[in-house]
Amino acid sequence: MIPATDQNGRGYCWAHSTTSCMLLIRAMQGEPFADLSAYAVACIIKGFRDQGGWCSQSLEFIAQRGIPTSEFWPQRSVDRANDNAQTWANAAKYKCTEWMDLEPRNKAQLVTCLLLNIPVATDFNWWSHSVCTMDLVSVNPFRTRILNSWGAWGPDKDGSGILEGSKAIPDGAICPRVAMGA
Repeated sequence: MIPATDQNGRGYCWAHSTTSCMLLIRAMQGEPFADLSAYAVACIIKGFRDQGGWCSQSLEFIAQRGIPTSEFWPQRSVDRANDNAQTWANAAKYKCTEWMDLEPRNKAQLVTCLLLNIPVATDFNWWSHSVCTMDLVSVNPFRTRILNSWGAWGPDKDGSGILEGSKAIPDGAICPRVAMGA
């Protein structure tokens, strides 16, 4: 289990969901843990404004520019001084090189990815929130396990929880497949 990220009350869940997927993909590839900073992605995309977005926006950015570690862009930092050449040189080591876009509300595609142990960054309109969907808990009833970006959230306070039924079917979804090894 990777540690849950913490968006710290900002509307950056859409960058955290993709970052959590990247952390899981790196672990599955046997890469060492790297404390990737979702704030770097969200701050640059949104011009340092506290605004929501979509997980596909953050993955596109990570594929193009990468995502730095917290050594170069500290967690929960909105300091513009973090936006420098050293940060982006570090970020270039942590890119997503392959991914799949899932069709909105396509349960079959989501289930296929989860059965193949591919985490999925998922956007939910009903919740106005984005999370990392980690695995399939059951088909009937339909239940998925998520990793949220609210820190010590959920029944076990580890950031994970269960979504059930139609609430588990995302309105937007993208799954990173391959993370560049650093």
